[in-house]
Amino acid sequence: MNLKLWNNKVNKFNKPVVVEFWAKWCGPCKMMAPGLEQVRGEFRGKVDLIKIDADSEPNLMRELKVYSIPTILIYHQGTLIARKTGAMGIDQLRNLFIMAEVGQKSTIGMKSTDRIIRVSVGAVFIAAAFLTEFTIPFLILGGIVLFSAVYDRCPIWKFVSGRIVSVFRRIAPKLNNE
Repeated sequence: MNLKLWNNKVNKFNKPVVVEFWAKWCGPCKMMAPGLEQVRGEFRGKVDLIKIDADSEPNLMRELKVYSIPTILIYHQGTLIARKTGAMGIDQLRNLFIMAEVGQKSTIGMKSTDRIIRVSVGAVFIAAAFLTEFTIPFLILGGIVLFSAVYDRCPIWKFVSGRIVSVFRRIAPKLNNE
């Protein structure tokens, strides 16, 4: 399938569309599958889900600039409104389906200027580590600041943090009842 055929297909849907690029051999895809199916059921009749095997559509992936899997594209009225890469927990998936349903463009993520500032500050701390006697503390601090500049793009971090949030949301009502 090429980009022109793909755009025609997406424009024919009457409902918003969530597209998942996945593969049989992809571990994060397998971890995400049960949550994706659950959310699909919750939004049945409101949002369509298309699952595309990355191994069978490499040309489409290249044309859509999908470079890793799992990747989810969200279309509303034929327009791409969001793109998320990496494994996600059920709450994150539910938020993506809500975005699709209402047509909300993605505002999640860090701005480029914030990312550049964090990288710069992290580099300054690491440079200071070599110029002062506080080598270890400045290296650790620089590493933490550098990680904070890229953590929102790390698929493992996204999945783990999503799971942690889900656990806390489940136990918080129990704690309030005690």
